[in-house]
Parts: sequence; C-alpha cells; structure tokens
Amino acid sequence: MIQFLNDGMPQNRQASLLPQIICVAVLIGCMTGWCNAQEATGENQIETQVSSYFKKYCYRCHGQAAQKGDRRLDQLPDDLSADGGAVELLREALDAISRGDMPPQEKGVVQPPIDQTRKVVVWLTEYMDQAARNQSSPATIMRRLNRFEYLNTLRDLLSLQADAFDPTGDFPADAKEHGFDNNGEALTLSDFQLQRYVEVAEEALEETIFFDREKPKSEIWHYTGRDFNGVKSYQRAPVTWRLIVNDEYVEIGHGQPSERHANFVKSFVKQGGVPADGWYTISIRASAANRLDHGYDHSEFKRFEKFPLKLALWVAPNFALLGKNAADQRRLVKVWDLPDGEPEVFTQRVWLGKGAIPFVSWTNGISSKGNILRVAREYHPEVIRATKTQLDSAQLGNADAKAVVAELLKNENNKLLSEVYHGPRIRVWGMEIEGPLFKQWPPASHRTLFGTETDATRVDIDQTVKRFASRAFRRPMKSGEVQHYVDFIRNRIKQGDTHAAAIKLGLTAILTSPRFLYLDEGNDEAGDLRLNQWELASRLSYFLWSSMPDATLFAAAKAGKLSNQQELASQVDRMLNDEKAKAFVEHFTDSWLRLNILGSMPPDSKAFGSYYQDRLESFFKQETRSFFADLLHSNGSILNFLQSDYTYVNDAVARHYGIDGVVGEHFRRVDLKPEHHRGGLLGQGSVLTLTANGIETSPVVRGVWVLENIFGTPPSPPPPDVEPLEPDTRGTTTIREQLKKHRNVVLCADCHRKIDPGGFALELYDPVGAFRTRYRTARGNGPLVDSSGQLPSGEIFQDEREFKNLLMKRKDRFAETLAEKLLTHATGRTMNYRDRDEIKKVAADCAESSFGLRGLVHGITQSDIFQTR
Repeated sequence: MIQFLNDGMPQNRQASLLPQIICVAVLIGCMTGWCNAQEATGENQIETQVSSYFKKYCYRCHGQAAQKGDRRLDQLPDDLSADGGAVELLREALDAISRGDMPPQEKGVVQPPIDQTRKVVVWLTEYMDQAARNQSSPATIMRRLNRFEYLNTLRDLLSLQADAFDPTGDFPADAKEHGFDNNGEALTLSDFQLQRYVEVAEEALEETIFFDREKPKSEIWHYTGRDFNGVKSYQRAPVTWRLIVNDEYVEIGHGQPSERHANFVKSFVKQGGVPADGWYTISIRASAANRLDHGYDHSEFKRFEKFPLKLALWVAPNFALLGKNAADQRRLVKVWDLPDGEPEVFTQRVWLGKGAIPFVSWTNGISSKGNILRVAREYHPEVIRATKTQLDSAQLGNADAKAVVAELLKNENNKLLSEVYHGPRIRVWGMEIEGPLFKQWPPASHRTLFGTETDATRVDIDQTVKRFASRAFRRPMKSGEVQHYVDFIRNRIKQGDTHAAAIKLGLTAILTSPRFLYLDEGNDEAGDLRLNQWELASRLSYFLWSSMPDATLFAAAKAGKLSNQQELASQVDRMLNDEKAKAFVEHFTDSWLRLNILGSMPPDSKAFGSYYQDRLESFFKQETRSFFADLLHSNGSILNFLQSDYTYVNDAVARHYGIDGVVGEHFRRVDLKPEHHRGGLLGQGSVLTLTANGIETSPVVRGVWVLENIFGTPPSPPPPDVEPLEPDTRGTTTIREQLKKHRNVVLCADCHRKIDPGGFALELYDPVGAFRTRYRTARGNGPLVDSSGQLPSGEIFQDEREFKNLLMKRKDRFAETLAEKLLTHATGRTMNYRDRDEIKKVAADCAESSFGLRGLVHGITQSDIFQTR
C-alpha cells in the first residue's frame, strides 16, 4: 500500500500527502510488528537510523549552530528514560513530522525521502506508545474546588442565593494552567484562604439556618416620581440631571453603563432599605422622552436614532454603596428597552439581603453635563448664567471676565435651563417594592438541613450530621465516619453553647474539611483505576455544572446505574437541559477561549469610547456564550466555531458589526452576509478584543491564540535575549513591517512562520474587533491593512475568509483540540501523550456524527479518560 502511494508521484506531491502516508505507515507497522522499537535497540535507546535522520535533516535548525524554538536534537541522552524532557522533546518532534511541519517546506531545505520519514515516525510512535504504557496513571487524586466551584457548591448544598451572597471576592485568584483554573496540580491552599473558608462557612450557615426566627411580615411600598432624590429646577447644567416634574415623575437626563450617581427613593433609604432577607418584587413605571423629536443636532444624540433608551435596575447591598465611588460593588439586575411616549410597567423578582436598596439608571444615557451645556449654549443662550469661576474672576478685576459676567447677568430673569431643555431623557413615574415573599416557612435553605423543625433543642444531631456530611462529602457516610462531628457538637452543648450555636459550629467543621474542599477521587485498594459510582457522579456534575451532584444524580449513583452507557447518556442530557448547565457554558468558554482575561488590557477610552458606552465587553462575552450554548443544545456542528453564516447579537453588537435591523437589548440569532466579515469565533468581538492590547493589534498574540485554541499546538516561549516589538505609535510602519526584524532572527523565524499567518489574517479587525481596511493614525487613516499570509504548508490566503477556509480543511485537528480542551476541563488535569489515542478516538467519533457539539460532550463522558482516575 505504501509503495502504491509513492509510485510515480512527484516529490513535492509526496510531501503534501505526508501526514496521510504516515498514518497508513504507522497502522501497518503496528499491525505487522515491522520496526519494533524495543527489538531494534535497547528499550530506552534511540534507534541509529533515527539519530542519523535527525543529524541529516534536523540538526540544521535544532543543533549546535541553531536552536529554533529553543529545541536541540543533538543532545539526546543515551538513556532516554532518565530524562523526561528528552521524551517530551521526541513527542514534539513526532508531532511536527506527522503534521508535515518538520523539516519545513522551505526553499533550500533538503527534504528526506518518504520511506525514511515513514520509518522514523513508526519508531518514534512505537517508542512513545511504550513510554506511555510504562507511565503511571496521570490522574490527579485530590483536587481543590476552585472559587467558582466552591461558591456553586455552597449554593446547592445550602440553597443559598449566590447572586446576592458571594463572600469569595477577596479569595486569592486561582492559578491557571493553559487557561484552566481547575487544574489539580496548580490549585494550592494558603493559610489565608483556609481561614477565609472558616469565616465563609460561618457566614453561609448564618444565612441558611432559621432557628427561632419568625416569618418576616410582607409589605408593599408605593412611591411616585416626587419621592426620588431629584430637584424641581435647574439653573445650570448639573452633574446629573434628575428633575422632578409636576410632582408626577422624575426625569433622568444623564446616565452611564456603570452608574455612579444612583437614582433612589429617599424615604426608602432613610428606613434602612429592605427589612429582611428574601424575595422581593420590584415594579417600575417608566418611559422614554424626546428620543427623536428633540430638534438638537448633537453628536451624542445620534445613536438614539437606532437605539431605544434603556432603563436599568440596580441593587446596592447597603446605604454606603450608594456613593459614587462604590459603583463597582453594586449589582446590575435587569435592563429594559423603554417605549417612547406612554409609560409601561416593568417587573422583576429579585433576592435582596437585609438593608439592600434598589435604584434605577439610564444605562445608555448622556455621559456628562458638558453635553447638555453645549446644547444650551447653541440652542438656548438666553438661559446661560455666569459661573462661580467667572464671578470670582470679575471680582478680582479681570476686564474680560467683567464683560462676560455683565452680559450673562442679563439672563438672570429669563427662564431656567430646566424649563427650555428638551433633550432625550427617561421618565420614572413610580416604583413599587413588595416583600419579603416566601412560599414556605422556614425557607428552603433551612428545610434542606432540618425539615420544618425550628427548635434547635429538638434536632436529631446524629441524623442531621450524617445526612449533611453525606451531601457535603458527595458520598454516603456511615455513622462511625462522622461520629467525631456529633461528639464535638454535644461537647459544645455541655460546655454551655446553645444547641443552635453548637450545631452551626459542627456544620462549619464539615464545610472546612478536606473532604468538602477537595474532590477526592480515591485510590481503590484492588488497583481498579475506574471511578466508583459516587466519584463518577461528582466528576460529571463538576464537569457540567461546576457544582455538586443533585438528588437525582446521587440516586443514580446509589443504584449503580452510572456504569450503564444509556443511563449515563440520559443523565448527561438531563444535566445539559438544566439551568445549572450555564456554568459549563460560562466556565468552559472562559478557560478554553480565555474569555476570563477580557478586560485585563482595557481598550483606550478615548479611541474606543463606544466599547464602554455600549457595554461591549459584557455583550461580547454574551455573544460567544450564546453561540456556544446554541450549538450545545441543538447538537450543532463544532465546525461553526471555525466558520459560520450566523451569530448572536443585540443592538449594540449589531451596530459595532455593521449589521442593520437589530433593535433592543435582547440577543437573537442573525444571518451574516459576506460584507459583515463575521462568522465563527475569529469574527467575534470577544476573541478579537482579548487578543489585542487595548491600543493596537498584535498578529503575534492573535496568532498564538489560534495555535493554542484552534490547533492545540502552542508555540515555545520566545528566547529570553530577543527584545519584544515596540508599537510604532506614529503609524509610520505597519506591524507586518515591524515583524520582519523578528523573522530575520534565526531563533525566532521558525516560530513566527507558524504564529504570524493567523495573526495577519485577523489584522482586518481593530483592538475592539471592528472591521477596518486601514490602520488608524493620529492624523487619520493610515496604511492599508494587508491580511494575506502563507501557512507553513505553503498554502496562501488573501484575507480572513480564505484563512477560515484553510482552517476548515483542518477540521479533524480542530476536533482533537476541542476534545482535549473538554477533557482537561472535565478531569482537572493536563492531557499527555498517554491520552493521545483516546482523544483521537473521541474526535473521530465526533466527526462520524457530523461534528455535533452535544455528541462530543457525550463522547467525553463515555471515554476511558473521563471514567478513570
């Protein structure tokens, strides 16, 4: 078969088919035993013909004279088993040869005969397979819950409202390994964090347990516009426009995405906010005014020709957080599109902690008082009054100031600014707050632990501890295993603690046990590497929910059903259809695509003001997550990640992308046209913004992102003695021209040959993902963007569309990359060579099933990697 592939075929054509030829060669070699690495040489010694191959075709770039990618093949030890780094280097060499990347297809580089390459690949494959068989299990036995998992587990264990109760904000950041923050080897535990676990457990139980508490009385508070913190007139343009009109409604004429100046009900603040924890229903009667018919020609108002005015409902946890410097500590609950003209009622159910205060804002409003002042000067000069600065200058004898003040004093008897200004604004006619509302008492959190019992002295301590520990430790506990907790509680009671206090202390001890804080996958004494039913249930729930198993999953584990493929598949479908699967969508996309670093390099606010004004950072994330969730629920093809003819947008994202006809806050699926230059992940603002530095784009950063997340082949770190590129802020040269000097450095050329093409294709997008054909300079339009490039394979593309077409040709490789990323997320460990064959099998099964994403998730959960330690 190999001879047939080679006969009569030109050398360059043979090279283009090298990966396919190698696959067949390896298959035949493995089937016939031809070229056995251990028979040909000593078990851990490199084959002579392999050494000769490296010397003739590889030392030129990876030897004494040059070390491209900081890799040397001329210093491999005699005993490979004594050097883990040498085995890893051989794995990299095998992958590069198999992909056809090495030796590079470049002019002047001697290409080896196909049959020699075939023999080298077979030997390396045999050797790596043997090394994998000799390798101990790679599984992480114990893995600490990361912050995200810890909070979700507390939520489900104690029936907490995590939106309103998140005490983990000061936890140390979880270390990331290749973007994943659930890697067992990277998740350490500091003394500070251990102390915080104790404190958070106490806080959480205080929120959960309702011994000797009466059900709070539900109330209804009615307020009109005059009850808000506004005024009845403005003489000058204010910092924030909050005008009470005819004691009927309050007009809000300023607003920002993250509102610093809260619009609240004064008397509700005075009473101390809501009186108790619980569910509340908040109703707001509001409308938009003068969105279009204001008559002002002002650039700030142009966007309202397409955007509706938007009302936001916020919650400040307490009075102190209403201050303008505490905006980042408030919670945005909901945003509504307002109707023009007649008001409508907007209602939201929300959990509020005691003392919380709801308030409203115009979330896409006019950003500063200067805008109103400019309108007033141009259209209503008769209302302009002298400022304090002008009056002070006139009193000090400044002649020009005296003249200005004298002229402006003529306006003192004219109408006020608030009487004549009629720019866009929102009107709030009233707010109603009802609560706390409980369907049952005691609430669900208490019932989870103690049923309907509210007298701590009558609690069955033994059963409570056993039941709670079984859920917290995620496996059934025997009485003897938790007896020390029971004894501790009873000893505290004997020492004078109340029953309630002692029980809380005992449960706190359970919540700070390693068996709660860590996922313990155990070590079967019989040597069985497969997870038992309880361990498999936990792995499944933390994969898809980032939280503990629910009662249904626990019941399936107890019945031993999870070892049945059909039952496991049924559980996966049930869990993916659950609301908690949002955690999978959010956390996996954060880790795989690095969405969790979006905003770490904030775009320049002057150059890219719309990024902040239109809340694009959060909307970009929502687009990507909606896109992923759609494929997950519909079992859509993962190839849509590479190229698609649709995406998800709301009005702000559509405007940024140049898509017409989209109005409103909500996201919806839209079809894409070629002129939109979108489609797939590489056309989404999230990816394009997180791979820029906030000022200008970098083909290197974007190219590395493509290699890591599409191909799964991250490049080596740059050599330490090579200086990074400095952006040319004058715009006299393009980034392509600047990168030439790196390509001329021998140590850099090989990596940049792989990195740069993907980055060049994405140069058509600016630092916030807007399409462009020219670079921007301080003087305006700069040089034309050149988005062409050449892959290491020699394939050429002219723009991002042609680049995506080349990605589609590598769909099998992408399927393997995504499978590896999913398994990394699912198991909490980095995949290695030992996992390679299983990953390829999962990806191949996915390809045979039309590349469905949901099918791929099923394949992950059915794999040996997922089901073993």
